[in-house]
Amino acid sequence: MRQRSRRSVRAVNVLALTAALVVTQLPGIAAAAPVAGKNVLYTTDADFDNGVLQDVNHDAPNNNQLQLNRSTVFFPYVNVAASARGTMVRIDVNTGAIVGEWTSAPSGRGHNPSRTTVDKFGNTWLSNRAENTGGKGSVTRVGVIQGGTRSNADGTPNPVGDYLKGPFGYNTCDDRDLDGLYATTRGLGDIRPWTNAGGVNDNGGVSTAADECIINYTRVTGTNTRTVAVDANNDLWTGGADNDHEKLMGTSGDPVAGSQINFGCGGYGGLIDKAGTLWSARFGSNLLRYEPGTGAGACLDTSHGDYGLGMDPNTGEIWHTTVDRSAVVKMSPAGAVLGTFPHGNQYAQGVAADKAGNVWVAHSILGAQTTVGHLRTDGTFVGNVALPGGAGPTGVAVDSNGKVWVTNLNTNNAQRIDPAAGPIGGGGFPVGAVDLTVDLGAGAGPYNYSDMTGSVLGEITAPQGTWSVVQDGGVAGQTWGKITWNTEPQGSVPAGTSITVEARTSDTEAGLAAQPFAAVGNGAQFTMTGRYIEARATLKASPSGASPILSDLRIQTSDRTGVFSCQATALNLAGLIVTRANPADVPCADDHQNLANVNLNAGIVGVRLNVLDARTDQTPDSLAASPPVAGDNAFAEARVESSKVTAGAIIPLVTIELGVIRSTATATCVVGPGGLVPSLAGSSSIASLKIDGLSVAVGSAPLTIPLVVGSLRLNSTVTTATSVTQQAVVLDTLLTDVVIGEAKANVEATAGHPGGNPCRV
Repeated sequence: MRQRSRRSVRAVNVLALTAALVVTQLPGIAAAAPVAGKNVLYTTDADFDNGVLQDVNHDAPNNNQLQLNRSTVFFPYVNVAASARGTMVRIDVNTGAIVGEWTSAPSGRGHNPSRTTVDKFGNTWLSNRAENTGGKGSVTRVGVIQGGTRSNADGTPNPVGDYLKGPFGYNTCDDRDLDGLYATTRGLGDIRPWTNAGGVNDNGGVSTAADECIINYTRVTGTNTRTVAVDANNDLWTGGADNDHEKLMGTSGDPVAGSQINFGCGGYGGLIDKAGTLWSARFGSNLLRYEPGTGAGACLDTSHGDYGLGMDPNTGEIWHTTVDRSAVVKMSPAGAVLGTFPHGNQYAQGVAADKAGNVWVAHSILGAQTTVGHLRTDGTFVGNVALPGGAGPTGVAVDSNGKVWVTNLNTNNAQRIDPAAGPIGGGGFPVGAVDLTVDLGAGAGPYNYSDMTGSVLGEITAPQGTWSVVQDGGVAGQTWGKITWNTEPQGSVPAGTSITVEARTSDTEAGLAAQPFAAVGNGAQFTMTGRYIEARATLKASPSGASPILSDLRIQTSDRTGVFSCQATALNLAGLIVTRANPADVPCADDHQNLANVNLNAGIVGVRLNVLDARTDQTPDSLAASPPVAGDNAFAEARVESSKVTAGAIIPLVTIELGVIRSTATATCVVGPGGLVPSLAGSSSIASLKIDGLSVAVGSAPLTIPLVVGSLRLNSTVTTATSVTQQAVVLDTLLTDVVIGEAKANVEATAGHPGGNPCRV
């Protein structure tokens, strides 16, 4: 049964605002009309514009191809750990509206989240520093959902309903009960329960979380976990008070076996730099610098700083605050101290650097501070930003608009700073000024000083982008079979970069959002069914910033470019057909015809045949229902138990008696150069032959016997590039022809596919 929560009184005032806000869309995430077609190539600027471009472009001079933007536009949220309340609050950076609030752990488990970070898909990881039961800590991941409409449990619209109903512009949440609706928070104070009934989620899992945007809860080896940092593979590094650090898979949230390390330092604030190095602050022997690729790690003393960590997005240099020494330290990516600079106060906690060359320092909860320090990356002190109505600033982060957010523990609010506002300070630069304050409610206690906007990952560590498109196959249950990309010379995947393509299908466009994506291989056959297919190409840069190039992408159904034809005929006497299977010939179809006996005359020829049988068969029965695989085939067989043929105008000039006649023809898909190709084969056999009472050895080998009335051809095979015709017995006379036991199998191209065949799509 779905769990429901009661909405708190405080949430009532924000419901109307958040209900409207939830339909806003991410930068670059836009609705695009489906493209009609079963086989569509996307290669020009106009083609790519039929889809949705997220952090990729086809800008001049690199038109008619996709490459990554020079700077990733990350998600427009700041994700604040309301530590004292045990929740995470998500704020829209453009409007200041609170779009949701989530509990950070199951009931009965340690909460007190203090750090947040954002992965490449906009999900927010948070750490629970109050968890150490059983010698383990914990982290939780919250998904992101965009679009949809509020509804009741039955799907009927309700602006203040407990559920969201698609279609969605973007969605990483999990419809755990598969009802097509997503139970999730509406805003501040609307915190859905996480009952943890029977302790089922004590050691991980989210099965009892009523909010379906809570997608992972993982117990980790680092106790009282603080450090959370996402790497270029979208995996999460965690660290705790016991100095244990461990990596979790970004796909599942599960710990990566063998990744645990402990150098006796770190576990406080943390980040991953451009080169993939993990920096983790303060605990034990102070600052950890660890290179996962080489396994090398070192503990750096307090001359390198001892508290908050930030990174210059332009140079990759590390900035590290000292909590009570009036200075912030700048380090090279190798860990060398490059300078120690005053920031306008004795105390400091969080630090962040922006692309414009500014460094921002939160002046701490110590001493009732009410300012954020502003300096330049060359060390020039610009000035202190006053925080009207804000005290105890702990964390700072740069948002997707280049503005700066600060969380104030003592006043339970978050404030946005405009770097271009305020008085002119040192170096001739504006000091900055607060332009928005967001109340987080009593008892929030915001205490995070980490990458709460995703700017470190989005702009620096792992630049990536996506292009997605929806294609309409026209009919329900359409079978899709192949996606091919980069067939043109400008397509490239330099070392360290990647292009991955995923797809999902549904019989309704709205239903796509509820389906998981599955990876597909370039040009590899797959089977997905549904009228609509959505393909998503993800371009990922190398650590050095090189971009792959997507030159083209083609989406095809598994509709084959041709069909099989087949036919089997027991007797053809001068155009008079007796016992024929699949008389239409094209396409091949399963058929079976038989006759006990026949006695006919035509011209100078008379025939008497017993037990005539003709059959055709196609595998699979429906070519439209599946893509080609090796062994697909058309089969035709004609069989006659016994035959007697006489030829002569008045008196028989020749009498031919035959035993069992069997003739077969097949067209089969086999592995060949460049994929599957049709293989054509025919064979026949004649058990016995007498001519005018004299036995003639025959069997299955071709044989031509001259007769006074013409010629007798046995076991003849005629093969072309697309067909095979097998005839067991052919009597040619001047006036009348007789064919006994004919089987045919062909491959035929369909309209619009010259040269096509059923073994290809």
